[in-house]
Amino acid sequence: MNDQSPQDKLTDLIVDGFHRLDDHLIERNPPKITFLDGFYKKEEPLKLTYLIKLASTMNHAAKLVSDERDQLLELMVKKEKQLEQMEKNVRANNEMLNSEVQRMNEKRQGFNDEIMRLTKRVKELERGDND
Repeated sequence: MNDQSPQDKLTDLIVDGFHRLDDHLIERNPPKITFLDGFYKKEEPLKLTYLIKLASTMNHAAKLVSDERDQLLELMVKKEKQLEQMEKNVRANNEMLNSEVQRMNEKRQGFNDEIMRLTKRVKELERGDND
C-alpha cells in the first residue's frame, strides 16, 4: 500500500530528475517569472521547449548553489576544528608560560633572599661582628 497522497505522487513525477531543495530554503510565495509578450505569442511546442530549457538551467543553478553551500559547510567544520585545536594550543602555551614565569619568580625570589642574606653578612663583617 502506498501512503503518498495524489499531490505527492504528482510532485514526485514532476520533479523526477531534478534536485530537490531543502524545505526550509523554499519560500512560500516566490516571485513569479515575468515573460515578455513575445513568449505568449509563440507556438506551444516552442514554449514547452523554452520552459524545459529554463527549468533545466534553474535546476543546474540550484544544484551549483547547493553544492557550494555544502562545500562551505565542510570548510566551516574544518575551520571550527582548527579553531578548537588552536584554542587548545594557546591554552597549553599559556599554561607553559605561566609555569615558566612562576619558576622564574621563585628563582628571582631566591636570588633576592640570597642577596639580602649576603648584604646582611657584609654589614656584619664591616662592623666587625665576626662569628
